[in-house]
Amino acid sequence: MIERADREKITGFLKDRFGIEEEHLEGYHFYEGRRSVWFSTVEMDPEFFGMKKVEFPGIRALRKINGHYKPTTFFLQILGAHATRNLIDLGREELRELLEEGRLAKDFPGVDEGYVIITYGGEILGCGLYSRGRLKAQFPRGRTEALGLSGLY
Repeated sequence: MIERADREKITGFLKDRFGIEEEHLEGYHFYEGRRSVWFSTVEMDPEFFGMKKVEFPGIRALRKINGHYKPTTFFLQILGAHATRNLIDLGREELRELLEEGRLAKDFPGVDEGYVIITYGGEILGCGLYSRGRLKAQFPRGRTEALGLSGLY
């Protein structure tokens, strides 16, 4: 069942993890289900929350994984430009290794362990998981394939 999400919890996560300020989230409404958080510019009437037909009340922003939020690539491409923390900008060879191997062994000073925003040339590519000096791509399969065919590296 879908319900209105705890806005403070969601915006607090985005500020703490990525430095995205509340002002950049104005006009967005957040809704929560068992496994995901969605966002929309449309405010849903609470009477719709009980309806079984409402499965996706917007764009999926976050997945709930083992008690943590994992941002979706699409969400990061929309709001990630406002992030000031936990961004990793890759060079050409780093991107090649990440896409071909699925991971990159490298320390990124100033980046916290956990989910990060991966960029190349200042463009947001998507979400990654950084832990113990290793960066693992968390891109959707189609995104990885498209990046591989793009000729970026």
